[in-house]
Amino acid sequence: MNAGRVAALLAAVLIGGLAGELARRAVVPRRSPQLRIAPFVERARAQLGGGTLPAAAPLPGRVVLGRVVGPMVTGAVDALARAAMLTPLDRLELALRQAGLRVDVEVFRRDCMYWLAGAPLLLGLAGTVTGNATCVALFFVLGIFVGLRRGRERLARGRRRRNEKLRNDLPTVAGALAVKIDNNRSLFVALSDLVERGDGPVLEDLARALHLAAAGYGEGAAFGLVAQESAEPAAARFYRLLAVATSGGLELSKALLDQANDLRRQRREEVERTAGRRQMALVMPSMVFMAPVLFAFMLAPLPRLLFAR
Repeated sequence: MNAGRVAALLAAVLIGGLAGELARRAVVPRRSPQLRIAPFVERARAQLGGGTLPAAAPLPGRVVLGRVVGPMVTGAVDALARAAMLTPLDRLELALRQAGLRVDVEVFRRDCMYWLAGAPLLLGLAGTVTGNATCVALFFVLGIFVGLRRGRERLARGRRRRNEKLRNDLPTVAGALAVKIDNNRSLFVALSDLVERGDGPVLEDLARALHLAAAGYGEGAAFGLVAQESAEPAAARFYRLLAVATSGGLELSKALLDQANDLRRQRREEVERTAGRRQMALVMPSMVFMAPVLFAFMLAPLPRLLFAR
């Protein structure tokens, strides 16, 4: 029991130090490039008549050790930070938008850090009940795995749900947009009307494209950027069609109706395939439990038929 408590305490200290280092890496800015290259240009500065830097004092042993071991520790921390979703802000913001999570980037990072710090600690403390140091270590490693996977699984689950909603809404949005354009409305007027009257992931992407175009990004470039950022191929094709339509020379209403019909057909086929898989998933448990019973009923009279007088 004492060994288990010691292992749990060491696990808590390690995870606390690791969380503090990750927080320091995320918050403390790096030194400016000018300060980093200043020692290497001192000779050239002196030759050109500039002043030299004052002589540096001898470095303490801990600073020297930090400079020697620091790069290795920094590499390990950076790898763990990437695994813990401490990625650059723009990439994480795009991932959150693709998952449909209306969460601030810093809030999401903080939640990931809470899971990374709390899951190993809680599972390590739960492992102390067994009184075995090996179980505590295994529970601690399992907690690290759970903490690292939490943020990625949340993003992947949200991305799957949002892509399914995109595939459901795309035919309706394309058909409604074709009708509005047939009523002698321009593309942006029709899109603005749809965005004001409806909701959903497709209209959220279209609203973002309209905002980018109004901010001076360019009409075709705005739809192209939304198509590039979309995680659903069908939605990306739809946005690229709108990007091409902004330059003219395209019968947009007919193209939208054709694409809406294709999207409905593809969605119907996908639903039929999903229904077939779920039907098999419902039948398999029944077969697994009923087959041994039927087999036993079939074999039960065989000894009497074969060996009875």
